[in-house]
Amino acid sequence: MCVSLQEGLYSLCEARMARDAEYPGPRPRPLDDAAFDAYRLWQLRRTVRRVREMSPFYRRLLGGAGVTEEQLTSLADIAKLPFTRPEDLAGAGYGLMCCSQGEVEKPVTFYSSGSTGMKKRIFFSAADIQKILEFLPRGMNTVAGRDEARVLVLLPNTQGRGIGGLLARSLEDFGMRAWTADLRESAKELLRVSVEHGVNVWFGDAVTIFRASRILERRADLRALGMKCIFATMSNIPGSMAEYLGRAWGCRVSTHYGLTESGWGLAVDCGRCPGYHYDELDHILEIVDPETGAPLPDGQEGEVVLTNIARDCMPLIRYRTGDIAAMTPSVCGSHLRCLGHIRRRKEGAAEYRGRSVWPALFDETLFAAEGLLDYRIFLEGGRLGFELEVLEPACFDAEGLKSRLMSLPCMEGAPEIGLKLLPCGALREFCYEKKRIVERGAP
Repeated sequence: MCVSLQEGLYSLCEARMARDAEYPGPRPRPLDDAAFDAYRLWQLRRTVRRVREMSPFYRRLLGGAGVTEEQLTSLADIAKLPFTRPEDLAGAGYGLMCCSQGEVEKPVTFYSSGSTGMKKRIFFSAADIQKILEFLPRGMNTVAGRDEARVLVLLPNTQGRGIGGLLARSLEDFGMRAWTADLRESAKELLRVSVEHGVNVWFGDAVTIFRASRILERRADLRALGMKCIFATMSNIPGSMAEYLGRAWGCRVSTHYGLTESGWGLAVDCGRCPGYHYDELDHILEIVDPETGAPLPDGQEGEVVLTNIARDCMPLIRYRTGDIAAMTPSVCGSHLRCLGHIRRRKEGAAEYRGRSVWPALFDETLFAAEGLLDYRIFLEGGRLGFELEVLEPACFDAEGLKSRLMSLPCMEGAPEIGLKLLPCGALREFCYEKKRIVERGAP
């Protein structure tokens, strides 16, 4: 049976409270909303005290701002704290740590965008990893029952030590069945593994899943394989992509949002709200004005700010993610907030003819094109160009797609775009990269 994220988090919170001898607050069973929020506030205060005492970086940052945990009397008071920025993870990574290097269980080096963005480092302790392992299956439990889930994980899993292996391990510990596949596995191999193990959930990179589905639907009746959910992550999932996947597999399509900085797992689709519920037990999210940093009211789009309130090794305080979304109360009856789907990133955009453009503006049209598998987008000499990986270049309607792209509002008055068709598999080497507009001649 599927379980809502709130049910999963409240159950996890009860267990954590029972183990947390330091917590002075109420521990009602069943847990109510007020007790859940009280525990979150206590975790926030404890985390701020920890970073202020243990992290050289935060000792300076919080000291300069004149803020201590004693001034945090409500969750809204988080806005009193200063921001942490992505460049801080590159320039002061070790200074953010609250434990010795010997206590680091998992160091992670990653880039802001593909292999060309800012190189950042983040560290997790054994306690951090355990909390991640506790949350991940609760997210999966929102789309598949604990006893029935048989999940194929399509995530980066370098030599079995990546997030793919971590997720599979957490699902197995929770009582689900899981197998891992590398993002560069052939579609044929993904189908073979799925049939052999009776897989009923694909979870992973949206474009990898989309590409494999386009290829496989010509070889097999995907609807006959008994898939219960296609659970997509790692990129924007436009309506045209979700509709295609649901039609091809004959099942539910759900989406996930996570960051390395959050411990990979973070937010899962709600079937009734227009967006996600997120892991409020371990994190606080805010929406702020991207320019001024001022908190924005419900429903107004701005930059997502992340605070880890349950991390041991390297908690991040008000971390500017660069992702753009809005936040609202839930309409499904949940106490958890609703985070709107992430449609763009500040770093993935480019200035074009006096306006800002980003890949998601084109996704709906691109992924609706018959035979398209993946794309890259470039800006060169004042003109946008697309490299398109397609099933059969000779049969692809490039002119029709060009016309539809040129009719988009963001292309009004722009010069004609260029399209370059590439054969199936040509863009597989970029499967780990986030979509961004690449300026030719720039790194």
